[in-house]
Amino acid sequence: MRGSGSTLNRNSQEDHSFDVMKTITSQSVHSPSKFHRSPSRLALVFVTSIACLTFFASVCGALPSDAAIRKAVQKSIPYVETKGVYWIEKKACVSCHRVGNMVWALSLARRNHFQVSDKLDEWIQWAVEQSLSTNDKGKIVGHGNKEGVSQLLIGLSNTEISPENRKALVSLLPEAQKQDGSWKPGGQLPSQKRPESETTTVSTMWLTLALLSAGSPKGDPVVPLATKAIEASPRGTSIEWYALRLLLAIQAEEVQSSEEFVDALCNLQRDDGGWGWLVDDESDALGTGLALYALSKAGLKHSTPQFGRAKAFLIKTQRADGSWPVNGTKKAKKDRLEETAVCWGTTWAVIGLMTGLTEQGD
Repeated sequence: MRGSGSTLNRNSQEDHSFDVMKTITSQSVHSPSKFHRSPSRLALVFVTSIACLTFFASVCGALPSDAAIRKAVQKSIPYVETKGVYWIEKKACVSCHRVGNMVWALSLARRNHFQVSDKLDEWIQWAVEQSLSTNDKGKIVGHGNKEGVSQLLIGLSNTEISPENRKALVSLLPEAQKQDGSWKPGGQLPSQKRPESETTTVSTMWLTLALLSAGSPKGDPVVPLATKAIEASPRGTSIEWYALRLLLAIQAEEVQSSEEFVDALCNLQRDDGGWGWLVDDESDALGTGLALYALSKAGLKHSTPQFGRAKAFLIKTQRADGSWPVNGTKKAKKDRLEETAVCWGTTWAVIGLMTGLTEQGD
């Protein structure tokens, strides 16, 4: 079950316990003589402090240590690499759910000092070159996989994609924008288990976010037109929709909208600490990773209960092979585990777990 109103209650109680602790700490530090004159009062402060900490722990659950989080991430890396390389070598496909997310997750892992394959740069180069190549029908591959191109642009650093290639990838995105400002979802995305209109909006948001991240030229009508289409769309049924609305609000420096979508995501967190890919789904790695990433970008403190509970959920539900179970995102496979969804969810779990990690070696 989802927290809803009870989440707001919990958060207000937790905030209150912090306020109490801050007041107690302030009095004890800044007025030592007063407490020195009253040992019984000092004892009362100590008892109250322990009570507050006990209450906070019971509400939030144990917050996973960096060591536990790093262990889960490192455990997942061989799975992410194996599944992504299979797609490269056997399918020669730069699919957004397979290769795009793989190199994003591994790139972030490398920046956080995890052990990743020394072939990562080769895989990144392959994904970029494949996106810019022409298929046997004479069409540029990236035109049919704009969501994957967007993920390369958002997830990879400037040192991993040359300025020339980054510019070339950005130039692929405006192509085929419709008059209403949206883009048609690529590949098999229209068959997802949410309304097709929402998938269209989500694809439009990914492309818009990539263009904004790349520094869309002033006066270029592409982003304003896309923004108009996004704002005209109804509220989504997927956590991906909420996460992207939040990321776009942050990119546009819209404080009120950012706060609105932070609140919405926090209120949609389920009692087990996770989020489902669809709002009404049971918690899974896909929804949880997306939510963590977006909330992190919004500046939510990593010591907050939302982060601790979500990361604890991911650590608890990780499988022996390093992956996470995720049901299919297509209508035809929505009620069973599906490999592409598992790969997609696992990469997002890795990205989500790494939010807020202390920069250190293994």
